[in-house]
Amino acid sequence: GLDWFRNNLANPSYGVSYTNADAMLNVFGNFYSYEEAMKACPEGWRLPTDAEWTELANTLNPEAGAVPGEPAKGIAAALMANAEFNGNAMWEYWPSVGEITNTSRLAALPVGYANLGDKNEKGEYPTAAFFGVYEYAAFWTGDKVEGNDNMAYYRYIICDQPDLQIGKGDIRTFGANVRCVRTK
Repeated sequence: GLDWFRNNLANPSYGVSYTNADAMLNVFGNFYSYEEAMKACPEGWRLPTDAEWTELANTLNPEAGAVPGEPAKGIAAALMANAEFNGNAMWEYWPSVGEITNTSRLAALPVGYANLGDKNEKGEYPTAAFFGVYEYAAFWTGDKVEGNDNMAYYRYIICDQPDLQIGKGDIRTFGANVRCVRTK
């Protein structure tokens, strides 16, 4: 019942592009704090909840019995794009993951995550550090961690694991990509 973005959100008004290079905005999308991610989707679109990521997982692999707040078993290959960047395969093949199929058509790329650091007076992140390119794909959910207003959940894929994982990130300094959704 949802439309999903096929690419990482590339909203130049929020977040930071990979290595602070504007040319990377439309290649990898931006890395957003949770606070920015909540505002960055276009009108009519929003962040998916963890329950919606779980529903997607169960659609892709009904036998997995995914539940919110837990890893979704065996669906990473269905989310991964079999893509190249500068002549290199973005997702390395791992037997535990299996053949990359992208049956979800979400075309997830391993562009990592960011430690955003502090914003300057211009709203930029000059000290942002980037990690996990070719290893991780990380996406904010619309859910904060209950009992901790400074943390929110994100879903992520690791190159050598078959499951869609779940993590908690600081809402101001952890930088993840965004896939927006809307009701059909």
